[in-house]
Amino acid sequence: MKKLLIATAVFATCAAPQAFAQTAQSRNFEGFSAGINANYAKTRATARFGNQYGSTDDTSTNGSVQGAYGFALNDKFVMGVGATAGFGDLDAGSFNGVSVKAKDMYSIYVEPGYRMTNTTLVYGKLSYQRMKGELSGAGTSTSDTFDGYGIGVGVRSMISNKFYVQAELSELDYGSESVRGIEIEPKQTVGTIGVGYKF
Repeated sequence: MKKLLIATAVFATCAAPQAFAQTAQSRNFEGFSAGINANYAKTRATARFGNQYGSTDDTSTNGSVQGAYGFALNDKFVMGVGATAGFGDLDAGSFNGVSVKAKDMYSIYVEPGYRMTNTTLVYGKLSYQRMKGELSGAGTSTSDTFDGYGIGVGVRSMISNKFYVQAELSELDYGSESVRGIEIEPKQTVGTIGVGYKF
């Protein structure tokens, strides 16, 4: 019995640091973080004006900032919540002399993640999206607000105790709105690379 108690104590002494280390590894992605991203987007828009129907698309780049908080659920799973704000316009092409742009983009999101290694997290993303769609031509412009949702996947890797790099691919789908009597429905495919700091 005495030998059993000694063996149990030795095992507990050895196992406890390992369990703590596993939890600590997941905590590499826990807490508040902030980052800046470069985005490459293909923006598409379908348009309907009376009986006329058309579509347009274009590729362009812009930037965004993000703030997030990660909750370590266990040694493998992390749940993140956050928000982004874009800066810079994204072109969507033109039709019948009218140019289409996306601007003032914002999102809030949830981000379930799985820790692949001590420093690498893969994640999915579900977001609420809002942006301003602008039509311009013949010296005038007008805009309206579009709401939608996004789904995406990404990978984040810690390159030090505080800094990380990430890459992400998202598909964004917005509801249709009437702008200058033209029914516009935009969609975007966005590739993102970014760097950030974990507080």
